[in-house]
Amino acid sequence: MTRRWRAALAAGWMLVGCGGSSLPATGGPGTGTPPDGNVGLPPTGTDEPDTQGGSLWPLTAGSVWVYDILDPVHGAFQKQVTMEGEKEVPGMAGSRGMLVHSRQDRVATGVLYEEYSYQAELPNGLVVRLREEDHRDGVLVRTTTWNPATVKSLARAPSALPWSYQSAVQEFTVLGDGSQEDSDPTYTWRVVEMDVTVQTKAGTFTNAIKVRRDKLNDAGEVKDGKERTYWLVPGVGKVREEGERTEELVRYDIKK
Repeated sequence: MTRRWRAALAAGWMLVGCGGSSLPATGGPGTGTPPDGNVGLPPTGTDEPDTQGGSLWPLTAGSVWVYDILDPVHGAFQKQVTMEGEKEVPGMAGSRGMLVHSRQDRVATGVLYEEYSYQAELPNGLVVRLREEDHRDGVLVRTTTWNPATVKSLARAPSALPWSYQSAVQEFTVLGDGSQEDSDPTYTWRVVEMDVTVQTKAGTFTNAIKVRRDKLNDAGEVKDGKERTYWLVPGVGKVREEGERTEELVRYDIKK
């Protein structure tokens, strides 16, 4: 790893769990690829911290969320997301992130799907994912990393609208049989509305941030069926998701 990217990683990880700043200015692209192929981080920005109301994506050890899922392929089932605690990221010596465990009992297909991902909040209010491991019925089937770290969500609301952010990454996948795949997806994140009221089984929230994430094709157009909309609530996190499937918050327990 080059000295420049080692420094960038160290700077990002020192700030995990210490709050964040407001989001970067609209329209900024993600950081380019380091020449040695090691993971980098998106630009961090310089806005003043905005901690009112709590994080839109709390990364606090012990926090739990339960969602009802309606998926066109896997049917109706529940997902439980648990923050396992800060851990060293496998394959990235000296780098630490919050280990997030997602358990999905996919009833229609009879599959227990588990996802382990390593996430971190950057000082600019973006939440990034560095590594993800997918398991089916206890067997590791896929490991994915990104360069730079891919945007997972937002932890801070922008100071004003319109706001958007484009994330272009290299995605590296190692399948359970050892074969490898790579791609270069581009995503656009856009805050559509703020102070939105949304009803869920976990209650009614009046201060949600409505966020749209689109996956783009090579022509820069939104891929059909690859749009997602999230409702994020300060201090609670994601309470609803629509698009490729529907997720609705049923209950939650956020640790401080």
